[in-house]
Amino acid sequence: MNGHNKKRKEFIIHILMLFLGMRGRVNFLQLSRQGGKNEKSYRYQFEKNFNWLDFNKIFVKQECSNEVIIGFDPSHISKSGKSTPGLGNFYSGCAGAYKRGLEIGSFAVIDVDQNTAYHLEAVASPPAKKDTIGSSKTLVDHYAEILIDRSHELSELSNILVCDGYFAKIKYVDAVCDHTSMELISRMRDDANLQYLYNGDRQNGRGRPRQYAGKIDTKKIDRRRFEKVYSDSEKTIYSAVVYSVGLKRKIKLCYVYFHKEKVKDVVKLFFSTNLERSSDQILKYYRSRFQMEFIFRDAKQSTGLQNCQARSINKLHFHYNASMSAVSIAKTILRKGVPKNESISLCITDVKTELQNRIMLKRIFSIYGFDHNLIKIDDIYKQVLDYGKIAA
Repeated sequence: MNGHNKKRKEFIIHILMLFLGMRGRVNFLQLSRQGGKNEKSYRYQFEKNFNWLDFNKIFVKQECSNEVIIGFDPSHISKSGKSTPGLGNFYSGCAGAYKRGLEIGSFAVIDVDQNTAYHLEAVASPPAKKDTIGSSKTLVDHYAEILIDRSHELSELSNILVCDGYFAKIKYVDAVCDHTSMELISRMRDDANLQYLYNGDRQNGRGRPRQYAGKIDTKKIDRRRFEKVYSDSEKTIYSAVVYSVGLKRKIKLCYVYFHKEKVKDVVKLFFSTNLERSSDQILKYYRSRFQMEFIFRDAKQSTGLQNCQARSINKLHFHYNASMSAVSIAKTILRKGVPKNESISLCITDVKTELQNRIMLKRIFSIYGFDHNLIKIDDIYKQVLDYGKIAA
């Protein structure tokens, strides 16, 4: 990356590894205790701007396979106090209700072959009260704006954007289709208002030619008008190009029966704004979107996503992105030597445990005056580094 001096580059490397290796809460006091720098130095460096999207773009291009998609998902951040910028009432998926705190909208690259996600950038949402910002703007408008602003950079990685069912709204779909070069894959409501397309002969005479052939019963489709794409013991997939009344456009619909033992089959509707997209890809890409949730989980549990004690927009932005980028770094440590198109199980806690043990060993060597460059007994040294690992 250009535009950063040597000191700044060294600090970014230092902070990412420190987020992974430190114990306890990740706040400025703990950073100064375990990182070896003054607390003011950390506050100063956190305040300076850093292009996390550019940084993580370069990173994922080196680490990911060829089949990648872009994911977007908001996440609630617990935050107490009254003076923090961005405080509002946001929906928390864990609580299943609106809670007071902060919210970030996070972009990630989802590697379909590796079956994992890598962080790109997190953007703080403005203060909101149940999806409403002020008198005329909504959170959906905000999500659309930050996507449009970053669409050129995101398109360098992939033109496929995957979001959950909340984003199947006309405002967001229009923003994706009309202002970017990306396609949107998402999920429809179970009772979505959909119409069959009329493909019959055109009648002569006055009036507009017939376009639609009736409403789709989403609980029981007309299988003569849908193509059966795939079927196994788990699911059956049907596909058709239909018209969405709510989105006011044609979409490629993926209609899936999920077969359940001893209970009635569950029906789910997935769609893509690309009418040529295959239905099995729509389902596969949408399912892979869930890998983003593990970034939020690991960042909250292991790298202190919710621990920042700052009331500056710049410091909060830096902390969010450093915390989630550290999770991506941990994944590449675990994947060292593994082919890029191969999927493996990942445990961020193991990386954190080993780095903590390594820091403790260096601290012991320093106290007793041992030379750090001495040749260590590899087997014993590795046993100490592996101490406390879940998978050791």
